[in-house]
Amino acid sequence: MKNLLTIMSLIALTSCFIGSGENSKILNLGEKKFPKLTGIDLNGNKKLLPESFEGKLNIIAIGFEREHQEAINTWIEVADAIIEKNPEIKFYEVPLIYELSTFSRAWVNNGMRFGIQNEIARKRTITVYTNRNEFFNIMQMKGDRIYVAIINNEGDVLWLAEGVATKEKTESLQKFIKDFEAKKLNLGKTKK
Repeated sequence: MKNLLTIMSLIALTSCFIGSGENSKILNLGEKKFPKLTGIDLNGNKKLLPESFEGKLNIIAIGFEREHQEAINTWIEVADAIIEKNPEIKFYEVPLIYELSTFSRAWVNNGMRFGIQNEIARKRTITVYTNRNEFFNIMQMKGDRIYVAIINNEGDVLWLAEGVATKEKTESLQKFIKDFEAKKLNLGKTKK
């Protein structure tokens, strides 16, 4: 009986963990394009980026250090308010980490998973392990700050800001989305 209880406990415990994901190659898709990467969400699902961004427009918060989470959090409320009004827009957090060993990736993934209990946040957090210097060169970014981008469903980077959400950056983001939606409506009218 003790052995059965031990086995059942181990099965239950291991079902709470997710895998390690993989170290991703990075493919430059061109200027003002989000590069092709492979990540893992906090439910353990492999995600090909930018293909896995599900929105017509996607607000992507990219961080490079654990300490960047506070800055990213300033954008979550902004993004959630936008998404509430327009469900075609999606929000993702993309922690971009240096390539690590299998054990280290599993440790980081499960540490984040246990720290984030919200299922929506788990689904929209996609961790990528890759050559960060190559990513920085492609995206013209630096690792000492966060970036927030709007990326369409073709991987085009349409809008970009760095750092915490401020009134000016929030207004710029909202204006971009409003203008984008207006342009889309006008294009629809001219096609009829």
